[in-house]
Amino acid sequence: MSQTLSCDPKGIILPCPSCDTGNRIPYARLDQQGRCGSCHQNLPLPSLPVEIDDASAFAALLSQSPLPVVIDFWAPWCGPCRMMAPEYAKAAHQAAGEAIFVKVNTEDHPDLAGRFHVQGIPAFALLRGGQIIRQTSGAQMAPQLLEWMRRG
Repeated sequence: MSQTLSCDPKGIILPCPSCDTGNRIPYARLDQQGRCGSCHQNLPLPSLPVEIDDASAFAALLSQSPLPVVIDFWAPWCGPCRMMAPEYAKAAHQAAGEAIFVKVNTEDHPDLAGRFHVQGIPAFALLRGGQIIRQTSGAQMAPQLLEWMRRG
């Protein structure tokens, strides 16, 4: 199983647990359960972090998601970021249907990190309706991260 989900400007690509077909879930429908386009089985709500590879996909997600978005700003060379990754994935799994967890590689997207005034990593931002609710930094265990997210 992949450790992250991918996305494009139109939605998150969610593999079907029954037939492994990739299904695009539009950002505006991330709070709804869909059906696989191939085998017609119910799809689970996204429960893995979404890897941001495209700035336009990131903008679409932030503007269209009906769920809060938790952003993890990280880099591959960052030891605390690598240690934090499994905890972030646990938090994403536990918050499925409650929030969307995304990962932004600051090496690949320094412009996005700059937009959020990220000065150290790992750093996290919580957004609702495209608006920043709060930010924090430093490695955290999944329960701490979820408590921080739910306070907003």
